[in-house]
Amino acid sequence: MVIGMVTGEEYSSKGIRAYTPFGDGWGVAIRIVAGKTSVYCALYAIFAFFLLGLLPHFFSIPNIGNGLYIVLLLIPYLMATSFLGLAASRYFTDSEAPLLMIAFFSVGLIFLSGVSYPMELMPWYWKVAHYIFPAAPGTLAFVKLNSMGASMADIRPEYITLWIQALIYFTISIWVYKKKLESNLIS
Repeated sequence: MVIGMVTGEEYSSKGIRAYTPFGDGWGVAIRIVAGKTSVYCALYAIFAFFLLGLLPHFFSIPNIGNGLYIVLLLIPYLMATSFLGLAASRYFTDSEAPLLMIAFFSVGLIFLSGVSYPMELMPWYWKVAHYIFPAAPGTLAFVKLNSMGASMADIRPEYITLWIQALIYFTISIWVYKKKLESNLIS
């Protein structure tokens, strides 16, 4: 949501070109995507530490997961989520549009995760949709780690899915930013 709001504002003000080197090549696009992703992942890591580490401790919520495994899961999850946000930024022309997208998709993503509704009972097209958004395999893997005491071997399919999503969305986000640079949407 934050990524969409920021990129929507960038589209309105055309304000990122001042921070990028001249040119519109692949290297510039990679630097923009890498820089933005590192900032977003750092901010989301702080939020995740608060949400997944401090709050359960303060409120005595049962937590049987291994902290190292949760951190290892968060790395591809945060990267895939950030890259997805940057890839989707092509469609955000104002800073309010992401709020509507979150309201529309949030409940569906809970069901797609396979936690509240079993994956085995989903039709094939919902199973395909499960692999599009990082929230679905990330949520399922986190529940397995934190509530069921699973090991990394137990969440291997979800973990690999998150890394594949991160790679695919990284590639798409570079392409999106290259096109933005070429068409002077970023000035």
